[in-house]
Amino acid sequence: MAKKVAIIGAGPGGLATAMRLLANGYQVDIFEKNSVIGGRTSRLSLGNYFFDMGPSSLTMPHQLTSLFMNSNRNLHDYLTLLPIDPLYRLFFPSGKTFAPSGDQKATLNELNRVFPGNEMNFYRFMSGNAKKILYLTPLLDYSFGSLKDFVRPTMLRAIPSLSIGRTLIDETSKYFEDEELQLAFTFQMKYMGMSPWEIPGIYSVLPFSEYYYGSFHPTGGQSQILQAMKTVIEEYHGQIHLNAAVAKVNTSKHEITGIELRDGRLVQADHYIMNADLSYAVKNLFVTEKPLKFKNKMAQKKYSASAFVIYLGLDTLLPVDHQTVLFPKNYKVHADETTNLKVLSDDFSIHITNPSVTDTTMAPIGHSAVRIMVSVPNNESQIDWDQEREPFRNKILDTVKAKLHLEDLEEHIVEERVITPKEWEKDFHIHLGAIFGMMQSFRQIGMGNPVNKLHKQFKNLFVVGTSAHTGTSLPYIMESAKYAVNKIIKKDLQNIQTPD
Repeated sequence: MAKKVAIIGAGPGGLATAMRLLANGYQVDIFEKNSVIGGRTSRLSLGNYFFDMGPSSLTMPHQLTSLFMNSNRNLHDYLTLLPIDPLYRLFFPSGKTFAPSGDQKATLNELNRVFPGNEMNFYRFMSGNAKKILYLTPLLDYSFGSLKDFVRPTMLRAIPSLSIGRTLIDETSKYFEDEELQLAFTFQMKYMGMSPWEIPGIYSVLPFSEYYYGSFHPTGGQSQILQAMKTVIEEYHGQIHLNAAVAKVNTSKHEITGIELRDGRLVQADHYIMNADLSYAVKNLFVTEKPLKFKNKMAQKKYSASAFVIYLGLDTLLPVDHQTVLFPKNYKVHADETTNLKVLSDDFSIHITNPSVTDTTMAPIGHSAVRIMVSVPNNESQIDWDQEREPFRNKILDTVKAKLHLEDLEEHIVEERVITPKEWEKDFHIHLGAIFGMMQSFRQIGMGNPVNKLHKQFKNLFVVGTSAHTGTSLPYIMESAKYAVNKIIKKDLQNIQTPD
């Protein structure tokens, strides 16, 4: 009889886990509190305009291809991936603009135009990180929740490539002297809610991945990746229960005994997958005889930045690229104010996503569905967003209009929604509104990650998603699903008893 698995949360981690489990013969039920799948990665609809609430692009598409192949499916039967070119257009304080491409020859031409004399430095960066990612990829098969993971041969071979004791800025400055060019290879850390002056140098593989693999936009938006996963799950007869919020996770000393839904239903399974925000779940869902040993320590962890996001439906085709980044005069000050001082910056970085220039399904023809995002402190800041929402929104739009010469921008607004850290926490159950989870530092990954402590206490519980693995982007979330499923399969094989 097929083993039963209950998954809490229909985000990309939960859906990827379900696909892999179903392909291996498990019976899977997913319980999602919302009326749609995706959580913070879902689609937002405002009239005839459609927006991705989560990632603005997909890189490392081979990871997605691998997921579908594991389910005996061809990704391209479910999705059409459109290349984003240029990757983004970066506007620097000096007045320079830089628009790299997924085509390395085009990037070199652009590099020579804007930052001449750096061609060999780019080659060194790419070759150095190609080697790094080869050594690091096998490490994703381990949790590093115990000392033995640190002395495995794969780990020992990788040590010279781990950039131990170096920040990302330290690592990037080995290749590029120009500070604005360094930003072009480090600003991607805003996708993790962290500062390149603090995040470990190992994360240089993330900008490398964009420059090497390119970035892609699925027709219909990034949320269509989740719809494709949902289709495969349904083809395997997996069950996705919407509007099915989990109220309690019941436990015994060493395992999960069941989950209780808000409507009173009880669900029992052989294995349980947590794809909810980990800090929220630990604080609100677990019912235990004794308090979780690490529960109080969760509050002492450092959490990522949040985001102030403006979604605009415009009755004109905005004349900007698919992705645009406007840098402040001093990016380091902005990063420090956001992640450490936890105050609103007077001068900030702005990320504009305008998928309508690539995909005409996101808005009516000749119109634009635009997302404008600014990194802001998480809710440890105690910022009163009810008071700050309108003035900060106006300041962002004024900055966009001035820097991009879009003086009539607001005259074209047909639809609008603003999401602040307050809504990220209240409506999406994200602890502190920290949309990228805990900060990815050496102290908070591996043995310092509460995920490993949770699994040690409850042997039939596995965590997937942004909290589970190094990296918060979709490819690494899918890796967390692969890791969890491999552990479940291995555990069940070990538990098979020889018939009498």
